Amino acid sequence: MDNRVGVIGASLWTPRLAASLEKHGRLRCSPVSEVMPKDLYRLLTIFGTRTTIRVGFRPGQIRVRGLIIDLVCLLYLLVGGRLVFYWTGSDVQRTAHMLAKPSLLARLWSIPVARKLVGSSRNCVAAPWLVSELNEMGYSATCIPFPTPTETFEEAGADVSEWPAQFTVLSYVPDHNFENYCGPEIVQLARRMPQVDFRVMGGQGEWCSECPGNLKFLGWTDSLEQYLKSVVVLRAVRHDALGGTVREALLCGRHVLYTYPHECTELLPDPSYSADFLGNIEDRLKLFLEKFQCGSLNINHVARGWVSENLSEKVLAKRLVDYLVGEDRV
Repeated sequence: MDNRVGVIGASLWTPRLAASLEKHGRLRCSPVSEVMPKDLYRLLTIFGTRTTIRVGFRPGQIRVRGLIIDLVCLLYLLVGGRLVFYWTGSDVQRTAHMLAKPSLLARLWSIPVARKLVGSSRNCVAAPWLVSELNEMGYSATCIPFPTPTETFEEAGADVSEWPAQFTVLSYVPDHNFENYCGPEIVQLARRMPQVDFRVMGGQGEWCSECPGNLKFLGWTDSLEQYLKSVVVLRAVRHDALGGTVREALLCGRHVLYTYPHECTELLPDPSYSADFLGNIEDRLKLFLEKFQCGSLNINHVARGWVSENLSEKVLAKRLVDYLVGEDRV
């Protein structure tokens, strides 16, 4: 088996994926993410590989970096390379929007290029619901969640035997995309439940003009430390891939409320369509709080075991390697 694989695409995901495939899949990867004209030679290294995975970087973008990557990928396919799109979330949503409401430039360039690239490649997605979203665009896909690092959380979760003293709800809301991550709803929830401490990772809350006293924005922080200080993790999001937050929280034995279906979590309604989204969350949290206060709320050990067995970095990286080398046993 040729163990060289090209890894190109989004700056955030490319080096992480390459590191995971090398560590757990014994592949040799040459990740290329920041691609400008002067760096073109680095992108050309994919021509020395049989397979290249393009992660989190949608086709048809009208900017220098996007044009270069699309042109190189078209040439790569032309000379017989095997290209795999690894869709991670917002790239699917933005591609669907481009196809549904195309501009003149999109009709002339973006859509033909996207159709050619995606239609000539294999498609892998990071969450089950992204399969149906790609199906709606006319493409089939295989779901393999992104192999984010989990070892630290697995080790910490194995030692968890008791809850912290304070009932705390932890969420993730990046400042640049706070509406998608239900930031305003979480602020309202904190106001409705002053008896509960709310903590938010991933942003400073720059968008929040009046922050209630029981809500604290942590910015980029030690996520493991915050999981262990929380009881419930609230993943409220309008559009998502399979968030690492969910896996990490479950590995730490936390209880998770999530707006997408996932093993060992409680399913919340769609925030865009629910008539009483906040009331639904508030009712769930009150039940958790009541059990916590009377000492009957157990550490979520069942969830920790299930995630460790099915969604650990090692397990997912090996599944992805099998998929990339054509031994698809997913």
